[in-house]
Amino acid sequence: MPQITLKKAQVQQLVAFCDEHKQANFFMAKDQGAYVGASVGIVDGQLKNCIFYFKGCDPQKDEDWYHNARDMFGGDDFGEQFPVSHLKDALAQPDLTSVVIKVTPTSVSIQAKMTAAKKH
Repeated sequence: MPQITLKKAQVQQLVAFCDEHKQANFFMAKDQGAYVGASVGIVDGQLKNCIFYFKGCDPQKDEDWYHNARDMFGGDDFGEQFPVSHLKDALAQPDLTSVVIKVTPTSVSIQAKMTAAKKH
């Protein structure tokens, strides 16, 4: 089951990018790799995006990115959108450490991970 874990700082970065560019949604996609992020296209001659790759699926870093993405998600390219409010809700939790996005053949889950409660 493929999953990506975004650290709190990465979630903050993605939410800030979406807010700055008035994007109500972020996406998960598989085409040139497999990733989560947001994009507004080319602005002033430069591509503006905020992208985080699934482990092993970054074309700039991973030699086998194509095969890794294909093994995780199949051969077809896809894109799915999700409300940024899911990430904002997670950030509202004071003990947030990360957000985990898990993918199965029939579903996608977005789960906030918190700091473990301290025992007294």
